[in-house]
This record gives sequence, C-alpha cells and structure tokens, in this order.
Amino acid sequence: MKCKPYIIAVDDTQYNLEVLTMILMDLDAEIECVESGAEALELIKIKVPDLILLDIIMPNMNGYEVCQTIKKEPETNNIPIIFLSALDDIESKIKAFEVGGVDYITKPFNTLEVAARVKTHLKQHYMLEEMNILLKESFHEIYTPLGVIKSSLSLLELEQGDNEHFQNIKASVQSLHSIYEDMYYAIKKEVRSYPSQWIDLEPFLQNRIKIYKPQLDNKKLQYTISSEIDSPMIKINPTELERLTDNLLSNAIKYANEDSIIKIEIAPFNEKIKLLISNNSKKIKDSKKLFNELYREDHSVMGLGIGLSIVKKICDKYNIDIEVESKDDITSFILRQF
Repeated sequence: MKCKPYIIAVDDTQYNLEVLTMILMDLDAEIECVESGAEALELIKIKVPDLILLDIIMPNMNGYEVCQTIKKEPETNNIPIIFLSALDDIESKIKAFEVGGVDYITKPFNTLEVAARVKTHLKQHYMLEEMNILLKESFHEIYTPLGVIKSSLSLLELEQGDNEHFQNIKASVQSLHSIYEDMYYAIKKEVRSYPSQWIDLEPFLQNRIKIYKPQLDNKKLQYTISSEIDSPMIKINPTELERLTDNLLSNAIKYANEDSIIKIEIAPFNEKIKLLISNNSKKIKDSKKLFNELYREDHSVMGLGIGLSIVKKICDKYNIDIEVESKDDITSFILRQF
C-alpha cells in the first residue's frame, strides 16, 4: 500500500467526521473532511483522492448525486467510494451500488469494520492502478514486434512464395493483433473521445473482411457480402465500428466449419439498417452468455473472451439491438436499428 493514502470523508454531521478522522489516522492516512457534496467535488479538482467515504442523506446534493458526478468524469471514475449511511433498507443499498459505490456500511458503524474495509478497498485500488499502468506500458512492446513480424512475413512471401506455413503464421498474427486492439479499446474507451460520423457500411465491411484473409484461407473459408440498400449509411464512430465488426467477423471465422461460407447481409429495417453475419458452425450451447465478459464458448479457440462483451457495449451505446440465432448448423448475429 502507498504511504499516506489520501482520503476524503463527506458527512453533514461533524461528530461522524471526527470519528472517521480518528479511525483513518490509525491507518496513517491523509484525510480531508467536508460537510457537503459540493465541497467534496471542489477538493477533488485540486487533488484526486485514493478513496472517498460518503454519506447519503445531505442537504442540496445527496450522496448518490455526488457519486454519479464523480463517476461521469474519466479522471475520477476509478475512485473507490464507500457509502456510510443510516439508511438500512435494501433499495438504498442497491442504488448505492448502481451509481458506482464499491461498498456500503450502515450507521452507527463499527470502527474496526470501517478500518478493515477501507484497507481492503485501498489495496484493491492500488492493485488495479498498477495493472492498468502495466497494460498501458506494454502496448508499445506488443505492437512493435507484431508490426515487424507482419512486414517480415510479407517480404518472405514475396521472396519464397505463399505456402501453408506462412498462412498459419499470418492467421495467428492477425488473431494476436485483434486481441491487442480489443485490450487497447477496453482500457482507453473511458478516457478517449469517439465522435460519430457517417459511414457507408458496405465498403467498410468489404475492407474489414480483407484483413482476415489469412484466417479465411487457413480454414478454406469463402465469404459473400450482399446489400439490399444502395450506399447503406450509418452514423457511428469508425474505431467503434471497427471493434464491433472485427469481433463479429473474427468470431464467425474462428467458429466456422472448415470449407464453408461466411455470409454478410445488409437489409432495410424500419427505415434503418439490419446487418446479419452468419456462419456454418456447431450449435451454440447458451447464446445468452455470449456477451458476458470473459465468457468463452470453446476454450480451445484463441481469445480472451472480451470481444463480444465489447460488441454488446458498443451496441448499447448506439441503441443497436443485437441478437444471436443458432439453428441446426447455422449461427447468425443480427444487428438492427443502425
């Protein structure tokens, strides 16, 4: 744990703040006490705390509103917030977790319990911070070798011609590159801006599927793209559309039966657009779990289990309805209301 963790306690009762100060001093913590949500938000602008202890019932701005404000900002949304409240009903506790709280302690609180929970959440907070730093710093170290391998393969292919070994290596490199892109997006999505723009979906998909030629060739797969709409335009951020379509395409390729066809179809739907991506594959065991984070239908297939959860989050962001149909030997991902 860092020496001198910085903690803000927010409560409109001075006695509670005095008790919390005594508890946290035993943890050798730097603590700021304020009696309103507005004061807490001003303090956070000056210095971001490692943890916040937050009362719920306060005048002008209650604890739920303070928490929601903090969680909206990329610079502060990772701060662990422990609610300390006299409210003991289930609804209040559920709402505290829904707005972003990590824990809930009922007043009158036990000093040993508060100290133990604060220690636990500080340790978790620092651990997550270190993991994020490690991941961010590792991206360059991963991306550069992948680029060297890709360019070297291209040169070798020109010199020696294509063969099965080159195809296997290229397919594996592309799979690793897709995993890299998903990890990068998962970490950066909260702090990066993703402005929307109009994109012609059909040529966009034509370009994206070409990236997966090594995987297609490796499994002897063909693909077709058809559109019932001339220039099907959608408004979405290009990077997020890449993550959405790349994960659906790579998923369709990974699980497709060898020597089969990946079908990509664009059709009208209620004056908007429907996109269907289907493959020949074995029946999915539980389609409802597919979009769960870290869920993998088949652990023998390369992947981290985050691709389809990213797809679902992007669909939710743009109000796109997505469903999975798995009948006989055909699996289809259907997106509506682009």
